[in-house]
Amino acid sequence: MNINSNIFKALTLLILFGSLSHSGLAQDKFKDRIKDKVKSQKVAFITQKLDLTEEEAQKFWPVYNAYQSDVAALKASLDLNPRRDMSDKEAEDMMYAMLDGRSKEIDIQKRYIQKMKSAIPTRKIAMLFKVEREFREELISKIKEKRRNRVGN
Repeated sequence: MNINSNIFKALTLLILFGSLSHSGLAQDKFKDRIKDKVKSQKVAFITQKLDLTEEEAQKFWPVYNAYQSDVAALKASLDLNPRRDMSDKEAEDMMYAMLDGRSKEIDIQKRYIQKMKSAIPTRKIAMLFKVEREFREELISKIKEKRRNRVGN
């Protein structure tokens, strides 16, 4: 799994365990605030962990944001929701679509690695995928902790 899908899952959990009494509009604002907060935390986390200079950050973030946008568009285009009542043919098609999606995501990563080389040193690009995983794991851990605290109270 990549960081986008896990952040989405984490945000979904946070929203589910958040205040359910918000109106639709208030809940949309709440979701937007959470997304913005997670995004700013991710920027700070990656910037700090990769030790980006100001000049590197100015070059890196537009490329990284375009990369994230392309991956999100790919994922949005895939219909990968298994159902208990699906036929074997539907299940097989979905599995191959999932594998095709992974392959396309790898192609996107390869393309953006080349673009990132103009912004930051290759050793920092190599660390990026590890840092994204660390951020995702930390985010999920925080959400689980908040959930435990709310359930315990």
